[in-house]
Amino acid sequence: MTDEPDSRFRIYQHDSRELKSRLKSEFDDVNGLVDTIITSPPYADLIDYGDHDEQVGQQNYESFLEDIRSIYKQCYEIAADDCTLWIVTDTYKTNGRVVRLPFDIADELENLQNHETCLEPDCDGALHRNRGNGTLVCQACGEVHDPLPESWRMEDNIIWDKLRTRPWHQKGRLRNVYEHVTMYSKTDEFTYNKDAIRITDPDEFKKWWVNYPERYSPKGIVPSNVWEFPIPKQGQWGPKVSYHPSPFPEGLVRRIVHLASDPGDVVFDPFAGIGTTLAIAEALGRKPLGFELNEEYIEYYEDHVLPTARREVGSVQSTLQDEQALLQDRIYALRIHKYAYELYKELIATDRNSLREGQIEFIQATSDPAQFDQESDPDANLEFICESGVRISDESMEAAKEGMLSEDKGSGDYYGVDFECTSSTVSEYLDKLRTSPPSLLDEEVYLYQGKHNWAESDMVLEEWIDCVASNDWLQYWSKTRPPLVSNLNIQVENPMDKREQEQIGNQVGLNSFE
Repeated sequence: MTDEPDSRFRIYQHDSRELKSRLKSEFDDVNGLVDTIITSPPYADLIDYGDHDEQVGQQNYESFLEDIRSIYKQCYEIAADDCTLWIVTDTYKTNGRVVRLPFDIADELENLQNHETCLEPDCDGALHRNRGNGTLVCQACGEVHDPLPESWRMEDNIIWDKLRTRPWHQKGRLRNVYEHVTMYSKTDEFTYNKDAIRITDPDEFKKWWVNYPERYSPKGIVPSNVWEFPIPKQGQWGPKVSYHPSPFPEGLVRRIVHLASDPGDVVFDPFAGIGTTLAIAEALGRKPLGFELNEEYIEYYEDHVLPTARREVGSVQSTLQDEQALLQDRIYALRIHKYAYELYKELIATDRNSLREGQIEFIQATSDPAQFDQESDPDANLEFICESGVRISDESMEAAKEGMLSEDKGSGDYYGVDFECTSSTVSEYLDKLRTSPPSLLDEEVYLYQGKHNWAESDMVLEEWIDCVASNDWLQYWSKTRPPLVSNLNIQVENPMDKREQEQIGNQVGLNSFE
């Protein structure tokens, strides 16, 4: 039997200027009630959000900012200490002047108490904002007041590239295709789950990710502060009737929810609109809470937006988790195989060894993929199989490993794998395979022909033993590298190989004109 959802977590048809008193009538204690706030206030009188003369925005600009400060002050008072506030806004042009709404709001939020005169006894001097550090300086006595400990603090300003927009422009202002997503914190202990929003699609990585896997987190790359999410098409959340003029895209909300909250947290929107934020938050296991004046928007949320989010958002999250697991396996396999080949180069190049190219016949790499999703570094075993009579001492192996490290933390420091490196002769290696083979080689083994990113073939362990015994492994030698046998299977295209081929083709094309 499952617990019924708490009906208090919903959209209230109520004026957000009275949000705290309204919530007090529903909850015994509103202090620390809200964990994340994601919203977009009405843009003064730019957009008609329905026939509500009393709504925020239907007033002059200074009164609008005063209402905004009051609303977000109440949000601050009901926010948990680890809460962050995310506001989507934009600049706009009126009477020939650009109104800097995102930053005017920032000035209000970083002085929630609205201090205008000196707080010192017997001094009524006017306070002037130091825009460099956010403090307020008395023009009469010089006393400095810091409003930030009792205010929201701006942490970041992200550019949301909407990718498509209306084709309007005007003199002095090009087509506007982006908005601002401004992040504020209440304290320094704010929730910030950056691992939950990492990009896992290698197509979005730099072209050298295969060559330098040690420089890329197995969890993916952290997004930049320019986010590309297309604005929703009308009808995405249901019929176009009563459609909100400024809906959020699902991907934008989903990214903020994952970054700024944990499952079970309360996600709040004081200007809920058709409830996109709250529907996605609920679909991701959070508790939705919001305010909206327009009854039609609330009905649209309940009839269309929430059911659609419940049906579709969960499947997107499941796909993302699968992509993260796949990337993790790829990055660690690339790291382990690359390290094996880099260590081989160091072993035959160092003056401390008398090894020559060809004396190391092949390399074996094994690692347990089950360790890849743990917090600690996974283990990997590298065995360098040498020709008869050749032995790599422990001192030489350690010297070669040290030789891969640089004083400025070069690539050898970044592998994030605990390597155990040994050596044996071919005959010793065969004896071990026949009597006590590594458990990780019980299934298929994969052969790499000088490239750490591409398995040329696979075979079962018995076939590999026969291959070694008959010296057939020699066919897998590349021009400069011995074959690598591994229990890890990876076949990913190297973007740098394609680039080199394109450059060669371009050079041939140019030479043909000589």
